[in-house]
Amino acid sequence: MKDEVNSLLQKPMNRLDFLKHVGAGIAAITGLAVVIKTMNSMGTASNRKQSVGYGSSAYGGGKDQPKAS
Repeated sequence: MKDEVNSLLQKPMNRLDFLKHVGAGIAAITGLAVVIKTMNSMGTASNRKQSVGYGSSAYGGGKDQPKAS
């Protein structure tokens, strides 16, 4: 890893090549952060309790709906 970084730092490049490398690095870091955030939220999604919609009460209706008689 150190050798790769050193070879990249010693490589002569123009401004366009430099901006390409910086952009690729930023995209990689951002993508990695999104993947980690997604993986963390996947584990907690099954633990959430559903509070609205079908199945939120014992009979599938909402709490504020009047009962049919």
